[in-house]
Amino acid sequence: MKFNKIFKVILLFVFAVYFTGCSGKPVTFDSVDPKLYADKKSEGRTISGEASGFQLLLFIPIGVNDRHKQAYDVLKGQANGDIITDIKVTESWTYAFVGTVYTTKFTATAYPRNK
Repeated sequence: MKFNKIFKVILLFVFAVYFTGCSGKPVTFDSVDPKLYADKKSEGRTISGEASGFQLLLFIPIGVNDRHKQAYDVLKGQANGDIITDIKVTESWTYAFVGTVYTTKFTATAYPRNK
């Protein structure tokens, strides 16, 4: 009887830890008024940001949950304060012998701000 209770507590703890590890950080993209860059359409440049994470043995996430935020931070860094528009998200995965590598890539267009 006592063993059954301990087993249930341990099982509940394992599931709680597992589900906590599966939560990611949301990324929100700012909306931009097209009037801010309408006269600079020819000055747009393509930028991209990429981040990866690894899922060990298909069970233990290592850097998987926050890869969207990391890729977006790289994208904003490449923009250098310029206006970011037309964001495209590409997800890919690659099998590695002891797990899987998940990659997120953001590609966007950056326009200089009107001064």
